[in-house]
Amino acid sequence: MAGNELLYGLIGSGAGVVVLVLGYNAWQERKARRNAEKAFRSEHRDVLLEGAGAAGGPAEPVEPGGRMEPASARIPAQPPIGRAAEPELPLEARAIDCVARIEAPAGVVGGALVQGAGGPLSQVHRTVRWYGFDDTAHAWLALEAGDKRSFTRMSAAMQLADRRGAVGEREVDAFCAAIQRVCDQFMAVPRFMDRAEALTLAQGVDQFCAALDIQIAVNVVAGEQAFPGTKLRGLAEAAGLVLDSDGCFHARDDAGQSLFVLANRDAALFSPDSLRHGSSSGVTLSLDVPRVASGVEAFDRMVALARQFAGALHGHLVDDNGKALSDASLSMIRSQVQQFQEQMDRQGVPAGSTLALRLFT
Repeated sequence: MAGNELLYGLIGSGAGVVVLVLGYNAWQERKARRNAEKAFRSEHRDVLLEGAGAAGGPAEPVEPGGRMEPASARIPAQPPIGRAAEPELPLEARAIDCVARIEAPAGVVGGALVQGAGGPLSQVHRTVRWYGFDDTAHAWLALEAGDKRSFTRMSAAMQLADRRGAVGEREVDAFCAAIQRVCDQFMAVPRFMDRAEALTLAQGVDQFCAALDIQIAVNVVAGEQAFPGTKLRGLAEAAGLVLDSDGCFHARDDAGQSLFVLANRDAALFSPDSLRHGSSSGVTLSLDVPRVASGVEAFDRMVALARQFAGALHGHLVDDNGKALSDASLSMIRSQVQQFQEQMDRQGVPAGSTLALRLFT
């Protein structure tokens, strides 16, 4: 399967490998089975066990444009070691989530479980996704609050890291305690990932994010006269950019995903009123490299727009340190955008993919 090949490729590609403890041992399996039998007085097959993968260490590349330039790393993976007859959870659940497996032999309506978890999970400030195993389709399905289907096997998956950093012990404990309360409510039996494994995996995911988290900025600064807001808006809208609620103009692709943003270099956010009556000492165009699928094309479009602004407004292109950006500097930055996106492809997390959008948020 493509998912397995991807996970094994992530494990095998590391230069330095940190071996994570895999799965539950036989004593834990027997204990979970006895608990299920005691609760429901029948024998049930075990849910999938999860292992952990490997994360590599960073190496420093050249720094472009004054932004933090991280090093190479890799996302840890979780190759499944459970029942061959039961398909694996989605890649992201195995690679970047702390998964709790849930068995409810009497059956539970998926939407009711998700809704019932709302209260207990209110103290968990990480993204939690739900899955139910459809025996007919023989597949794991994403669950929503309105799902009316009944399931005997479910999973709750908490994301272990994002741009805020890795989860800590308290967050893992709070997640497990919340899922336990939900299962008690629905007469279900949970099985949790080992806390030490989850924390180690979280650190590996966080290292991966830090190593490939790069944003490129190009600034257009005014000379003797500030840029009129009305002219800024006219140029931005003529280029197809749209002013969003965050106070920035966004260039978006056909799917609505932001390619790059144009922001006020001054403290104030852009708004229709400020653009109508005010001015700016400069604008910043920035590209969030991990979140854009075609980074080089987006960078080229962003630089072309920056040059257009500079020409029309008599401004100058500079980096974050105020140093002039020459054609040679921009060419170097462009090559690094390509390098980082190729590296993400090799790591199995293509820029702009669903997994990348989850991690770099």
